[in-house]
Amino acid sequence: MRILFDGHIFRWQKAGGISRYFTEIISRLPEDWTPTLLGLNEVNGNLPCHPRLKTSALSALRPRRFSQPLKRAWWKQCQIKSAQLLHPTYYTLTGGLRFSDFKCPVVITVHDFIQANFPHLEAESEATIRCQREAILRADHLICVSRATELDLLEHYPRAAGKTTVIYHGSSFPVTSAPPEIDPLESPKFLFVGRRGTYKNFLFLLRAFAKACQLHARIRLCVAGPTLTEDERWQIHFLGLTDRVEAWTLPDEPTLQRLYQSSAALLYPSRLEGFGIPPLEAMACGTLAVTSNTTSLPEVVGEAGILLDPADESAWAECILNVANDKLPRAELIQKGKQRAAVLSWEQSAQRHAEVYQRLSAGNRTSGLS
Repeated sequence: MRILFDGHIFRWQKAGGISRYFTEIISRLPEDWTPTLLGLNEVNGNLPCHPRLKTSALSALRPRRFSQPLKRAWWKQCQIKSAQLLHPTYYTLTGGLRFSDFKCPVVITVHDFIQANFPHLEAESEATIRCQREAILRADHLICVSRATELDLLEHYPRAAGKTTVIYHGSSFPVTSAPPEIDPLESPKFLFVGRRGTYKNFLFLLRAFAKACQLHARIRLCVAGPTLTEDERWQIHFLGLTDRVEAWTLPDEPTLQRLYQSSAALLYPSRLEGFGIPPLEAMACGTLAVTSNTTSLPEVVGEAGILLDPADESAWAECILNVANDKLPRAELIQKGKQRAAVLSWEQSAQRHAEVYQRLSAGNRTSGLS
């Protein structure tokens, strides 16, 4: 099967949940299929690894406003014309392409409706909402990353009923079987992973952690993700956490895996998620997942972790202390977490994507939702 993937996300996001998702899925497609990524450039991050993967960069000639139309015409003749299916990596197409350029079926992955439901939380929300709407209305089929996201989709677009499939993400880390080399409770260290702005609720976590620090002299917090902002550093200082917080800026995967495995628990108080990969990664690495009881996170964690109100600082502080003082059935929850992570695998996710692709390419193309 010849599948086109618009490569927008690999230029926009070198490391992140969406680029990881497409890397994992494309890498696991059947070996006799031919996936093609359009619109890459020389500064891409980790790309998929597939024996028949083809890539086609944006035009290297400047100015691109003159050279890219020629490249787009070449894409239409040599790539788009023979494609059996298009799956854009984001809601925006690359290199000036339009959905009207494609005659093949279109699959769109809907990650969340955070910006649509809460447009004040993120910059440039209006543009993203507009592009998301255009992509959804054009789609012949919609993959939702959780039941919560599917419910949001059907609330916004009731006509999408019957054109959706829920396919969960997987963990890029294998499910560990070996116990940690050092007991994480000997010197309890907690972990926060990922972006920290707005709905990720990081400043809330700092306040809750500061409360716990008043009653425990040895607990520490590791923060893995983008560089700490000046405001975050000031918050850490004012809360008296300067000696209790250590930052790991965009750690590579082996380092991140070690951080998970050496932590007493992952603390993930996000208010809103379309899926939520860090709790799943934590469970795969044999780490207790403590996360919010909202949106998709209960789906991901199930009964294998601890779910808390993301607005209750005292509950989070109490939970941190209970973990550090070994007052929870941590070993039992970790074992359940490993079992949960084994079920939510990228292998199963990729297989279900392939089934959607085959079913859609074999049927008649629809006219989308519009």
